[in-house]
Amino acid sequence: MALTIIEAAAETKLTTIAAAKAEMQLTSGADDAYLTTLIDQASDAVRSWCKRVFAIETVRESIYPDTPGKSLMLSRWPVVAIAAVTINGVVEDVANVEAEDSGHLFRLDASGCRASWPSGRIVVEYSGGYVLPGQPNRTLPNDIERAALSLVRGSWFARTRDPLIRSEAVDGIGSTDYFSGTVSRLPPDAESLLSPYRNVKLG
Repeated sequence: MALTIIEAAAETKLTTIAAAKAEMQLTSGADDAYLTTLIDQASDAVRSWCKRVFAIETVRESIYPDTPGKSLMLSRWPVVAIAAVTINGVVEDVANVEAEDSGHLFRLDASGCRASWPSGRIVVEYSGGYVLPGQPNRTLPNDIERAALSLVRGSWFARTRDPLIRSEAVDGIGSTDYFSGTVSRLPPDAESLLSPYRNVKLG
């Protein structure tokens, strides 16, 4: 698989200043610059763990099936529009393909039934992704924004307290119980929210 970005997203933040301030119950703009930095960091962490870009971008993706198959899996989903398809150097009518929200791309025969893709080299030019928070007609799932806000909140309060502390006991010597965490180092709640949106292939 090879992927080239034709038109990159102008904005990649997975939440907004307004949402972050509401999360932390902040009313002044004194910390807006710091919150913007935290949002950028949280958005980067989510994209890195999910192995995908969430904002709508136009890309050209080359796929090399070893054997014929019923569907192709595109890296950027949901698919917004298919601009062009080439099968082993031959241009395919885009009316003969259909995409599911999951990123699976199907080829249609003359009767409109799904047919197999051949082996070889298939190049698909398409737009895929979500409309992000703060933009008109936002389509980003709430779970993804919630995960980003969870990371922002954790970073905000980590200035004075470790966000991975589960509980603390003060009697006697005292003890601290930590969340076990994950290999990704994301908090368990964020990882749980993001699991359905993780890409199985780099994009």
